[in-house]
Amino acid sequence: MARTVEVDEGDWNRMVALQGVASKIVANPQAKRLLEQAHKTVDPNAVTPLLDQEKATIEPLNAVKNELTAEIEKLRKEREDEKREQTLAALAKKQNDGLARLRRAGYTDEGIKQVETLMQEKGLLDVDDAVAIFERHNPPQVPATPGGGITGERWNFGAVEGESDKNIQALLTNKGDGSAADAAAMRMANEALAELRGARR
Repeated sequence: MARTVEVDEGDWNRMVALQGVASKIVANPQAKRLLEQAHKTVDPNAVTPLLDQEKATIEPLNAVKNELTAEIEKLRKEREDEKREQTLAALAKKQNDGLARLRRAGYTDEGIKQVETLMQEKGLLDVDDAVAIFERHNPPQVPATPGGGITGERWNFGAVEGESDKNIQALLTNKGDGSAADAAAMRMANEALAELRGARR
């Protein structure tokens, strides 16, 4: 049997207004979902059919989305690794070609090792850059030229000094052929015989 309860008119009016608002909220799916979220916030054990249905629908989609995101990230990383490997391989080949070029240019193993050490110390990737620095600090030696004793004059076989040298000059000028060369040879032979006879005396 229903029980009659006296209610203040103001409270009754507020209850009626609240019931009207609740009816409108329940009639709107989006508002009803928000109401369930609010109810779940204050009461974790509250029954929330819309949220449960949404969760059941979204969870598999989220799983597929997460799987695709992970696969895309994996492919991106593999591609970046592949590009990095290609770049490092190209750089290593360029360096090896540069060092081989140094060997062909006459660099010793010790010199090449010093260039490689310089590249590591300075963080240089290009062999030519390292060689430029290396040669600036280690200039090549000036090749020795034949000199004439203390004065450093060069040997000059064609210089004419005295009669013997004139005969040699005649032989050099005529390359040992012709009458002038023959005459020079005869004079040189006579001089040698004269010196030999004088030595015997």
